[in-house]
Amino acid sequence: MIETATSEDFEAIADLNIVAYVEFASYLPPESWENMQKNLRNIKARAEVAEFMICHSGNDIIGSVAYCPAGKGDPEIFKPDTASILLLAVHPQHRGKGIAKALTMECIAKARNDKARLIGLFTSELMQSAQHLYRSLGFQQESELPKRYGIRYFRFILPLASNAFGS
Repeated sequence: MIETATSEDFEAIADLNIVAYVEFASYLPPESWENMQKNLRNIKARAEVAEFMICHSGNDIIGSVAYCPAGKGDPEIFKPDTASILLLAVHPQHRGKGIAKALTMECIAKARNDKARLIGLFTSELMQSAQHLYRSLGFQQESELPKRYGIRYFRFILPLASNAFGS
């Protein structure tokens, strides 16, 4: 069901990101939505430090996520021992089928395999269903991040080792 994306998939992933995130556009000023779209389409640059995984329905990519190994994430958001999940997207017509959960679980498995102490992600106040998913998988809201696009963002963390919060 889930496979590693290739560079040939990047344009389709970018298109999926826009379709998946457009529901938030009405909450943002137009210039913020334009900036967010640039970020959502920036797959090639993200793929330099992260691995994209995709889910298909026929020939269409209906779900995608980027896994970033510990030490490769944005140092302003993630500590060096924290792997990260970026740009989780599921086509609106395919939501509620467990695709987001499966993609997230794949990232968690990769982080464990990489021996990361923690895996983290960031999400906005608008993404309530995503926050529910992350909490159901054991992620905890760890801190509030600086606002982006005029909305609140939060960092969620999942310890992968028994001493993850210890040292």
